[in-house]
Amino acid sequence: MSLTQFSKLFLNLDSSNSINEKLEILKNYFSIKNDLENSWSIYLLTGKKNKRFISGRSLKKIFSDIYEFPLWLIDTCYLKVGDSAEVITLLLENKNIKKKKLLQEISLDELLNKILPELVVLNEDEKKLRVKKIWENLPKENLLIFNKILTGTFRVGVSTGLITKSIANLINLDEAIISHRLMGNFVPSAKSYKFLINEKIVLEELNYKPYPFLLASTFEKKVSEESISNFQFEWKWDGIRIQLIKRSGKVSLWTRGEDLVNKSFPELVEKTFFIKDDFVIDGELLVWNFKEELPMNFSLLQKRINRKSPSKLIQNNLPIIFIAYDLIELKGKDERDLDLKNRRIKLEKNLHKWINESEEDISKIFKISNLLFPKTWKEAENLKNKSRDNATEGLVIKKKNSLYTSGRKKGTWWKYKVDPMQLDAVLIYAKAGSGKRAGLYTDYSFALWNDGKLIKFASAYSGLNNTEITELDKWIRKNTVERFGPVRSVRPEMVFEISFENIQISNRNKAGISVRFPRITKWRKDKNIKDADTLENAKKLMTNKL
Repeated sequence: MSLTQFSKLFLNLDSSNSINEKLEILKNYFSIKNDLENSWSIYLLTGKKNKRFISGRSLKKIFSDIYEFPLWLIDTCYLKVGDSAEVITLLLENKNIKKKKLLQEISLDELLNKILPELVVLNEDEKKLRVKKIWENLPKENLLIFNKILTGTFRVGVSTGLITKSIANLINLDEAIISHRLMGNFVPSAKSYKFLINEKIVLEELNYKPYPFLLASTFEKKVSEESISNFQFEWKWDGIRIQLIKRSGKVSLWTRGEDLVNKSFPELVEKTFFIKDDFVIDGELLVWNFKEELPMNFSLLQKRINRKSPSKLIQNNLPIIFIAYDLIELKGKDERDLDLKNRRIKLEKNLHKWINESEEDISKIFKISNLLFPKTWKEAENLKNKSRDNATEGLVIKKKNSLYTSGRKKGTWWKYKVDPMQLDAVLIYAKAGSGKRAGLYTDYSFALWNDGKLIKFASAYSGLNNTEITELDKWIRKNTVERFGPVRSVRPEMVFEISFENIQISNRNKAGISVRFPRITKWRKDKNIKDADTLENAKKLMTNKL
């Protein structure tokens, strides 16, 4: 198997919109008996920490230097395409580079294990010559894949679930087993692929791996047509989803993104060792204000994530807790086929036992998610609307008879989030988009009033439909005041409703605040800029006074 075959796979998948067709394409590809290449293919297709060997900017510079092609012209082309690897591939094809008769066939293993790691350590001149040589020796159809892998931008329209299904169907094994084996750090090798497709299931084989997470769907009104007694209600915490695993004397903390974060939260790892039993618990990790018994802002949790060896001072200033809400393995027994109601009973019973029996006080770092008991759906809605009072995002609603399955399975769990915060803001800057949005001004910056001046507080690029984008683009071009490279400042005349999930103090900008997930929810043509919100109003949102 070679880069050529992988390139064909990419093109076949990219040109198909049929799930069944993609499934057959993957099955046929993996049926070729090359364990090592199959493992690298899975690594690339699932996006398992795809490494960037050269930045897109560096790739454009290399092409510009080699072929004496103006960098500004490459950047102009990029605005139309939106991907550095694709731009360079199109330009290479247009150059009609003379190829040798015997073109170089490269395996994925050779490319990712030898050629690219060796390329990274070269100085700039050597790197340029090496890339040029590879471009000239690769078959034309391999250039796009090579450039994408080189820049770490390889993406294709297949989910991990589809890859899992194709392999499971190929070897006639339960999808759940394949999915579990792919969790965590999948290291490409012939051995790892043999393990993946091994029909024999050994309990110890998955000791260090998390289970695939069960995800919540967005709340649907039809859910409330059922009896409320069929559901379990909990707060939706704004933390990091974690599987806390203790097996065979080892503790591991796995995030939903399949990152092992033991080093960022050593105090949780240390305290978990005092629990005698083995288990896997699903829950939420939060930075906690013990005085007020409330979670602290998510940005503080990010500070903990970004530190691989937090000092005792940081651990004390930003203390964490683990809020448990599901028990999915106990003493080596997989509990996922037990319904939620009984998993919850087991979780409560065992967590209380572990806290009471522990030689160390672990009660501060381990908590159990409180259950809520609304008697009607109207009460549930009222609870949801009050969720910000205890620094949560809303409710999680779970079917009491739900099993712990993989992924976002319909009819099991739902997230019922509080309505977003909103401010009316004035458009002050616009930047051109790329790819499908090339040629249109689609990235916007917005401002609030402060002492009679407009202060930038957020940027957003989503929320307008195509008609509105086209209309606004025309207005931006006619009302440009200044240009700063790709950015235009515009006359402060347009007001937009900006929605966001959270707001916090920040010293990174003049406004002194930052918002989470800002997006445009309405073009307020009915409002004058004097009607836009003030920075004071924004700060009031932080204390729920507006």
